[in-house]
Amino acid sequence: MSLVQLEGATKGFNDRTLFQSVDFELGVGERVGLVGRNGCGKSSLLRILAGVDPPDDGTRIVRRGVRVGYLEQEPILDPEMTARDVVRVGIEGRAETLAALAEVHEKLSSAEGAAMDALLKDLERYEAELEARGGHDVEHQIEATLDALDVIDPDAKTGPMSGGERRRVALARLLVSRPDVLLLDEPTNHLDAFVTDWLEDWFLETRQPLVLVTHDRYLLERVVDRIVEVDNKQLFSYAGGYSDFIEARAARLSAEAKAEQGRLTLLRRETAWIRRGPPARTTKSKARVQAYDELVDAAPDVAPEDLELRIPAGPRLGARVVELHGISKAFGERTLIGGLDLEVTPEMRLGIVGPNGAGKSTLMRIVSGEIEPDAGVRSVGETVRFMGIDQGRSALDLEASAQENVAGRQEVVRVGHTDVRIESYLAKFGFDARMRNNLVRTLSGGERARVMLAKLLLEGGNVALLDEPTNDLDLTTLRALEEALIAWPGALLVVTHDRWFLDRVATHVLYVDGRGDVRLHHGDVSELLASIRAEREEIRLREQRAKRDGAKVARTQVSEVPKDEAPKARLTPWEEKELSELETLIAANEARVAELDDQLASPGLYSPGADPEQPRKLQEMRDSAQTELDGRYERWSELADR
Repeated sequence: MSLVQLEGATKGFNDRTLFQSVDFELGVGERVGLVGRNGCGKSSLLRILAGVDPPDDGTRIVRRGVRVGYLEQEPILDPEMTARDVVRVGIEGRAETLAALAEVHEKLSSAEGAAMDALLKDLERYEAELEARGGHDVEHQIEATLDALDVIDPDAKTGPMSGGERRRVALARLLVSRPDVLLLDEPTNHLDAFVTDWLEDWFLETRQPLVLVTHDRYLLERVVDRIVEVDNKQLFSYAGGYSDFIEARAARLSAEAKAEQGRLTLLRRETAWIRRGPPARTTKSKARVQAYDELVDAAPDVAPEDLELRIPAGPRLGARVVELHGISKAFGERTLIGGLDLEVTPEMRLGIVGPNGAGKSTLMRIVSGEIEPDAGVRSVGETVRFMGIDQGRSALDLEASAQENVAGRQEVVRVGHTDVRIESYLAKFGFDARMRNNLVRTLSGGERARVMLAKLLLEGGNVALLDEPTNDLDLTTLRALEEALIAWPGALLVVTHDRWFLDRVATHVLYVDGRGDVRLHHGDVSELLASIRAEREEIRLREQRAKRDGAKVARTQVSEVPKDEAPKARLTPWEEKELSELETLIAANEARVAELDDQLASPGLYSPGADPEQPRKLQEMRDSAQTELDGRYERWSELADR
């Protein structure tokens, strides 16, 4: 049985049809990835599924009682509300349900007989509704989700936040509200690799039905069980994850190519027959003429071939490219980079990763010479010629066309050692005659990224500095860019959260933690992330052990106080025994609190099929364990001080 369904849906934009008479359905427990070229209509299809936009034709059907949650690319939040309040208030219907519960409790105090029975039924119904909206103890879920999504200050107002921060707040609101169906448009944009990893685990543990538009290939590989491609105004469904999709799509295109070849062969024969002139157009030949017309009409829409990008080689690099010695950079009291030594060698592909705001873009600007470090020395080889893409796409003139941004008023561009007409060159990037003259400000994020790539390939540099080049690119363009960078003979520094891209392209990974520590990793980013996760877990366990050992350390310090400074009041034998036992009891208490915290933070605890009473029970157990721990700490401190 489907949860959300489209029948015969058609949608167009201006004079262009995005998709026509398509059917789609999301089944119970199903997780679907929606893919396709930039501008093909993925976001429009998602908005129709969410009920935000109506289709031009066709029907949207939602199963009775199903709540649909939607994350759009640019969510609208109340700028005067804090992140925490946005998440809390955004839980649809929660405030109304709480008010209804309070009213029922008030009436129960004086109700009798049949009225009492009716109120008890209302109470049971409202309790079930509240549980579906986060339960009584939603604050723990809010805090845990905001922390997991790297919302640094939950008490900050959303108005001054960046677009990425607002998206993380909106995503937290959606996950905490637990709708029956999730519709997510690029949920991993602006998320670092660790947060994306957590989100993947959340999807896998909750088994939440969802449709997501994403270019994150690891997410498609791990999370979805079906991929739907928007192509040539139609939908094509493929079972499995990203690897299955690639294989099945290749088979489909091959079959279509063979069918098209057969159509063209028959069309050539029929064209020759038609050209024989009027004698052939007898009454008996009308059927054959009609079949010829049908062959002509069956021609598929012209679509760009899979992109084949080639980055022209720039000037030959010498042995010395870029060297950084003792580089440090701070903003205010916060040190982003401290004492970095780095040597970029010819043909090195360096991926730069780290949390948002850690200083990755700052490091790129130091390498390029755009900003000066606070300390250290930067040296650049004489043959180095930089080219690049910045995160804000600042090199684009929004009021100029795509063609003007790439070539100015020239009709021919120089690609390496070859002159190419601008029309042919831009066609390689998916820009037809109509789109070439569109102003950049009217283009989608992915289309702007392709304009930047077209400009980049004309620069002819030998050291590329790419800051988030994969943002908004479709899968076809991503694969083409990867192949081009692998084949290119220059040196590359790239900031990106796309783990698949880095695993394919990067030879080294530089991790910037945002607290001054920078480490160089030889190997792929997946290995690096696993290593850092293991280190973080070790630190957490070490901190727990330190707390447990704190009692022993403090007792040792007390015993080492010189006799003439030792306190006069001595512990009785039974108090010494109590102090010793408290150390063991405190360690057990701390372990229990940590265990309950882990259980409360598990996404599976709040999934639709889980026991609705379990979060409340666990929270009560956690509060009780913490109260007991606090009491034992207080008693231990009293005895240890003596």
